[in-house]
Amino acid sequence: MNSYSRFMELALREAETAYEKNEVPVGAIVVDSNGAIIGRGYNQVEMLCDTTAHAEMIALTSAMGTMQEKYLTDCTLIVTMEPCPMCAGAMVNA
Repeated sequence: MNSYSRFMELALREAETAYEKNEVPVGAIVVDSNGAIIGRGYNQVEMLCDTTAHAEMIALTSAMGTMQEKYLTDCTLIVTMEPCPMCAGAMVNA
């Protein structure tokens, strides 16, 4: 199993968590250039009553907190579903 398969497995686990909480089952993982996981997230729109609480947004915010940086240079986001326009924009800006 290559590293991206492993990261996708972890993102799928995040999606399972969302599903268990009656959220849209999407999960995301952010990995730095060394292959370390620096952020993770799952959809929490219903739980937080926040239309921006998508898995990608939560994972990016988590990664930025870990790195103490607003730009995630040389990082990769692995997500279980095609990102919406809001999340795609956040990825470009990160």
